[in-house]
Amino acid sequence: MGLSPEELLNKKGEAVPAGCDGLMTVLDWLANSWEPYKRGIMIGFGAHMNEAFMYRSILEGIAYTMKNNCDAMCEELGKPLREIVISGGGSNSDLFMQIFADIFNLPTKRNVINESASLGAAINTATALGIYEDYETAVRNMVRVKDTFYPKEENVILYRKLNERAYKNMSDYTDEVLKEIHGIYHS
Repeated sequence: MGLSPEELLNKKGEAVPAGCDGLMTVLDWLANSWEPYKRGIMIGFGAHMNEAFMYRSILEGIAYTMKNNCDAMCEELGKPLREIVISGGGSNSDLFMQIFADIFNLPTKRNVINESASLGAAINTATALGIYEDYETAVRNMVRVKDTFYPKEENVILYRKLNERAYKNMSDYTDEVLKEIHGIYHS
């Protein structure tokens, strides 16, 4: 087909409806050391689901996790989030970018140069050498937005309901089972 594996999964994932018909992925496979029982889970499989549903569910799980962590951070700082800029490999996916825009309900930007570490180093260097008088000027002159993804209202409403009524609270229900499983292997 002339597509990379990621391009093929993105193409298939675009055909899956927002919310994956209730399939959800909780990303606890990178759990904190003080919670060794935590494991990633997928819940809500249906007979009609395939790898495209699983892939999109993982992307949605990443966005839900980031949204909930960003909300907590913004609340603690007392500052609202106004936009999102996504960089790195995931930003190459239009599907991933749109999911973030919809779950965050914010414009989501992708820069021409999507490797933020190298661009940040160049901005620091240009500022240190006096090419630009300050960081704001350097950023204004060196960062170029490639495109912006805007939230789709029907997806925003669905994702908000799924997050508030299910995703945010999933661990409250699954942790006890995961603790039992962990105890069987580590007792």
